[in-house]
Amino acid sequence: MPRIILLLALTFQINLFSQKTLDLSKIDRSVIVMDGLISQDEIENAVIKTVDYEWRPGDNTPARYQTELFLSYTSEELYVIVKAYGNPDEIRGQVRPRDQMVEGLNEDIVFLRFDPYLDSRSIYLLASNAYGSQSDIRAKNALNDEDRYDSSFNAIYETASSINDDGYIVEFLIPFSSIPHPTGKDKVWGFNVTRYFTIDGNGIFTISDKYDRDNPCRICQITTRININDVEFKRNTELLPYLSANSIGERKVSLDSPIEYGKTKSEIGLGIKYDLNSSSTVELTLNPDFSQVEADRTQIDINSAYALQYPELRPYFSRGMDLLNFLDGAFYSRTINSPSVSSKVTLQDKNSSSIILSAVDQQSPYLIGGEDKSYIGEGGVSYVNAFRHQKIFDYGTKFGLFTTNRFYEGGGSGNIFGLDGLITLNKVWRVQFELIKNFNVEPVANWVESDDTFSNKTVALDGEKFNGHANYIRISRQTENWQSLIFYRAISANYRADVGFVPKNNRKWLTISHGYQKYLDLDYLREYSISLKGDITNNFKNEKKSRNLDVDLSVTTIGATTINYNYDINFFRNYLGIDFKNVGKSTFLIMSAPSKKLSLMSNIVFGKELAYNEDIPEIGRERSMFLGITYKFGNNFNINPSISYSRLQKLDESKNFYSGYISRVGVRYQFNNALSFRIISEYNDFNETFFIQPLLKWNPNPSTIFYIGGNQNSVHDFNVDPEDFDPMRVNQSQFFVKFQYLIGL
Repeated sequence: MPRIILLLALTFQINLFSQKTLDLSKIDRSVIVMDGLISQDEIENAVIKTVDYEWRPGDNTPARYQTELFLSYTSEELYVIVKAYGNPDEIRGQVRPRDQMVEGLNEDIVFLRFDPYLDSRSIYLLASNAYGSQSDIRAKNALNDEDRYDSSFNAIYETASSINDDGYIVEFLIPFSSIPHPTGKDKVWGFNVTRYFTIDGNGIFTISDKYDRDNPCRICQITTRININDVEFKRNTELLPYLSANSIGERKVSLDSPIEYGKTKSEIGLGIKYDLNSSSTVELTLNPDFSQVEADRTQIDINSAYALQYPELRPYFSRGMDLLNFLDGAFYSRTINSPSVSSKVTLQDKNSSSIILSAVDQQSPYLIGGEDKSYIGEGGVSYVNAFRHQKIFDYGTKFGLFTTNRFYEGGGSGNIFGLDGLITLNKVWRVQFELIKNFNVEPVANWVESDDTFSNKTVALDGEKFNGHANYIRISRQTENWQSLIFYRAISANYRADVGFVPKNNRKWLTISHGYQKYLDLDYLREYSISLKGDITNNFKNEKKSRNLDVDLSVTTIGATTINYNYDINFFRNYLGIDFKNVGKSTFLIMSAPSKKLSLMSNIVFGKELAYNEDIPEIGRERSMFLGITYKFGNNFNINPSISYSRLQKLDESKNFYSGYISRVGVRYQFNNALSFRIISEYNDFNETFFIQPLLKWNPNPSTIFYIGGNQNSVHDFNVDPEDFDPMRVNQSQFFVKFQYLIGL
């Protein structure tokens, strides 16, 4: 049977456009001057590539603005000059920190796309805006219907730019060692270019090679080849030492007592990265500093029955970790909370990829998913391992196996083993699946306090043994206009992933969705879409948990403005054994970039929702709102205020189950692409907390970082009358400094 399916995948795949090869010339490094300008010596022997087609809103129509690329290489780097023509008065962008310019897509950007393995499976995107600010992304396909972007990928490369009377120029100097690629002196890579710009406030994408919109795999359609001869691989060893120190103080007696600081805590550690070859690496960290400098955006969780998931912000755990992304939460890096040592091996070639991760965690979080709620605790020392191997076949089909395990120092363990795969039947039909089995022995500990039971087991950690499973299969079809999906997922009551994130279990879901979208080139309408999604959820006793219908409408209009309306109706929902009917709510979402200075996002939610945390849950009337604004002052300074408000009121309006807001302001001044200063302040009305976080950051490359900053917190924990609470009166204070420097050998 697998052979038949694979044969179908090979038979139905179609390559619509012919390949083109560019033979690049080797030049002397001395002729390159990174100044954002074009000299005759730099382009004398260069191969010229043009960006000829409009992809959105046009469909392979002629590009409205011309874009020229001049390509050559040295013995160690690829050299690309981009000449982007256009109206300089309409150029959007700012000098930005690394990897932050794509937010809201209110920038003029050039994306260079590389497919070093010519496998139409994963590509590397190196981007720059008109101000030389960098962003790098790895794109993968065949995980679902569309390309999936992994922003954790980091490459060290140089950019320089200038704005002139007919557009702007960007120079890229890209070391070959920055992009994983096959070994050998002669290289043939897939290559294309995407450019984004605005005309009269409307966003436009142009491309160097035609795209077939009926093929959701964009990375499968890179038809240009660049031929690079006589370049030898140089094995690199990188040392990443760091030094950090912090001092924490607090008022321990009352709001009037002085802040008492403890002893300054200093740490020193070392990271080592060794290149096995041009695509495989070994990493080791000794006493790593995995503290988060960037503050998580606080989520409103006052009415949440389940644990909340936050993005990974630690570079070590975000770099090269895409192989450990699973739909059912089998791996979640933030469960490795405070490691003392960790190692990571990444192996890649044209036909397979593998990763091995190990860590000793000093403070292990413990999450138990339940049918109607999550249980969270804080554990002790544990030993963590994760492994994944993936075999890759032609035309996007692949199969893999994986395992994660956690052994607790005081006894107990959690292990999962899984198989997954994706079968590309043709360019529009795909089948994806995961099969996971877990084997657990609970530690004997007081980390989770609860008298609840499930499947004749106690939630409390008392050494019980159990196993469970999580499975899913996903069948999808996507063309330019139509998207269809059938998705079945099951998580048993005894399923746990001790190195993952599984906030709920004992569920069987069936999801069916169908949608239509249309791209247009009208002044007042750029694209629109409509979709319907139905969900049926039961537990493993086949008792009804929910019956849900979701309607989604979206319109993109002038000013790069997208308006989205969603109506979600639960015809039936069972929570804690209580049946609720016809619980529906509407959500309006607006994202807009009406000018080069201003971008905003707002959403409004109104309708009915459950009050989950009441002694007896009941339906209430929900009113929620979010408004976030980014305003740019010149090329270097911006401000980001936002406010989130949420209220749940009894249907008879006799009282509020809860009501409050979270206000946040971020201010950043970017001196240049490496050096910035920012301040974040946030007030949480729900628990009456306030913090200010100033930070000076120097980040010339992805690994070299210097931080100096602090956290000033006002926490209402002295049983003070609410009227006397002063958010500006700090009672917790922290100062920290960190210096991490990349040494290449």
